[in-house]
Amino acid sequence: MGKVIAELSMSLDGFIARPDGRTDEVHAWYSNGDVAVKMPNIDMTFKVDPVSAEIIRESFRLGANVTGRRTFDDADAWGGQDPLGIPSFIVTHQVPEKWAGKASPFIFVTDGVESAIAQAQAAAGDKPIGVAGADIAQQCLKLGLLDEIQIHLAPVLLGEGIRLFDNLEGTPFNLERTRVVDAPGVTHLFFRVLK
Repeated sequence: MGKVIAELSMSLDGFIARPDGRTDEVHAWYSNGDVAVKMPNIDMTFKVDPVSAEIIRESFRLGANVTGRRTFDDADAWGGQDPLGIPSFIVTHQVPEKWAGKASPFIFVTDGVESAIAQAQAAAGDKPIGVAGADIAQQCLKLGLLDEIQIHLAPVLLGEGIRLFDNLEGTPFNLERTRVVDAPGVTHLFFRVLK
């Protein structure tokens, strides 16, 4: 089974988005360079520095994605297809009518995060699974399903919004830093979750 990896951009004060879900400031590093990195499956190209370009290309090795409904809705379903062209599992309480049915490019999971991760791992084989969204990342961490955390730390203080590491009451989680990559406008931090 592939590793389960949460990868998110975050402000220095721990927010991945503003209260309304906007991510302009924490994602500014995706457009502050000269190197074009085209997403494999959708018409989206990032303009980043050479160091960050390699970090983005590393995510192309994922075999499946798991995300929550809020992230799915905020991203407007990525224009109707997963940006990497891989199986995309959306954890939700209710399947949106627009995307219901066998023709949907997304797999909606209504029986929880554990089920979504299991289904994603079955689809991905030995390739890693990407986890997006604060709530899904928190649930995976609390359930012992998360293997790695990758933070793209933006030099901004948002002051309020959606925190990545909210709702983690109980046992502390120990991490091992495996890599730090400094780049213009962002610091890429990589951690292994110690179990």
